[in-house]
Amino acid sequence: MNSANRAPGSALISAMPPLQRCQRHEAAAAEVPALPNDQPVCYLARMPISVFENRRKDAVPFVLEPNEERYELPPLARIGVRYSFEEGKVGRTFAEFGEHRISFWCDSRDRQVEIIHPTSFDLLLWDICVGNGFCGGLVNDEPTQVTDLLPATGMVTAEAFAELVIRAECDRQSPPAKHLRWIALLEAKFIQHMKSASVPAETLVQNLAQPFDAECR
Repeated sequence: MNSANRAPGSALISAMPPLQRCQRHEAAAAEVPALPNDQPVCYLARMPISVFENRRKDAVPFVLEPNEERYELPPLARIGVRYSFEEGKVGRTFAEFGEHRISFWCDSRDRQVEIIHPTSFDLLLWDICVGNGFCGGLVNDEPTQVTDLLPATGMVTAEAFAELVIRAECDRQSPPAKHLRWIALLEAKFIQHMKSASVPAETLVQNLAQPFDAECR
């Protein structure tokens, strides 16, 4: 899938295994080169951002402390906490990953939260790969996933999608009967997640955005 294909689905709200965390620290002001007058500068992006991703099958509560701000983090969703601390104040953050929730302590008066939601296609790919093992294979000695074989335009049926998944696996050893069972399974997964037996190819996109990316475009 072309990384430029990003679907909308973020919600700004004004904090990895099944649960993943990463932290982004943008360049300090002194390190940012001068830009032409017609080129905007994303000053907000200089604040650190902690990002958490839910790779479990069920939604996970995300609790931002202090004050116990609670958010529901759906499967495959990413939540980012952007924050800054007053000059001269020691800034500390820590995260706790429990069985039933994520807690993130960030004692900052200036903090924001944004949640990036997955597309239906994201959930479909995750289901067939993590749940059923269809993650791609080697086609002509090249690592290949079903996203590499999808058409750019036109309608894609559940049957066509299932056949492309099998082609990406490059499994020539399994008997035809097993292939038929796989096709039936993959067709059912497609309909389950895409809510239709056929969809436009343009809707088969992944949401690759990270929290707060949109403000710096």
